[in-house]
Amino acid sequence: MRIAVRGTEKEANVRTFWLRIVAIALFCFTAHASAAYPDRPIRLIVPFGPGGGTDILARVVADHLGRALGTSVVVENKPGAGGTIGSDLVAKARPDGYTLLMGTNATLALASGLYRKLPYDAIKDFTPVESIASGPSILVVNPSIAVTDVKSFIAYLKAHPGQLNYGSAGNGSMAHIATSLMDRMAGTKTVHIPFKGGAAATQELIAGRLQFMIAGSVETVPLMDAGKVRALAVTTSTRFPGFPDLPTMAEAGIPGYEISNWFGVFAPAGTPSDIVRVLAGKLQPMLSDASVKETFLKQGVQPFPMGPAEYKDFVRKEVEHWKREVQQMNIQIE
Repeated sequence: MRIAVRGTEKEANVRTFWLRIVAIALFCFTAHASAAYPDRPIRLIVPFGPGGGTDILARVVADHLGRALGTSVVVENKPGAGGTIGSDLVAKARPDGYTLLMGTNATLALASGLYRKLPYDAIKDFTPVESIASGPSILVVNPSIAVTDVKSFIAYLKAHPGQLNYGSAGNGSMAHIATSLMDRMAGTKTVHIPFKGGAAATQELIAGRLQFMIAGSVETVPLMDAGKVRALAVTTSTRFPGFPDLPTMAEAGIPGYEISNWFGVFAPAGTPSDIVRVLAGKLQPMLSDASVKETFLKQGVQPFPMGPAEYKDFVRKEVEHWKREVQQMNIQIE
């Protein structure tokens, strides 16, 4: 019995010794990697096509972050499945700070309620780095539609049930959900045409093959400025400072209607906390820069700064909120 006990103790001591060696090695590797970070280009994944709202904001972020870090930050568009393909790519990437996601409420909060088999968990599989911007969607119509406000538009939809088409960046995108919410609250019936990005959808709107959209402000403001669409309302609970004369959907005819869009930078879960701090520390000053604020305002968004801890709590609440909303709309995507 004594021999067996001593043998067991010896084996346990050997295991403990090697576990300590492994832990020290991992600590040294992580510390070295973090100290040298970044030593090569960083990928910023946009889960939608080029030219859309998320893509435009991501390129502003990439430019400022790259200059602040002294390295290249390369925007890569990975569209498909309402933004879930690109998001999943980041969720499964090595957590070393070299693959980041330009995340949105569509790809994280909405997707969590919409997809029966979402390949990632919006809370467990990502580390929030910094919240970047928020803004409204805007109800816009092709000028050929003879309406001038939300009430006349709703009346027009009810007079033409199932005859008006709208586009979106894909099934489960914010434009899809925003219009589904309008249909539910206003008692209208419209036809959804999904695309791989918001830019492609807005081109079809300009061409007249789509009659209206409730699209992100980053995509719609340039069209409004060029007179290619007629804006009727914003989706947020209050008017947007960039166009204060444009009413909210709630005050213009659909009481209680409210949707806002948010954008932020995320890393894969398990990314070392010191790397996250480096990234957040470089992004936060950008959001207080006067030129960035002006650029954002022209795009129809505002800086929406939140650090990693606060942003994580915010995203969790958004996921819970949209799971309830989507359930009420009775929409689910395989």
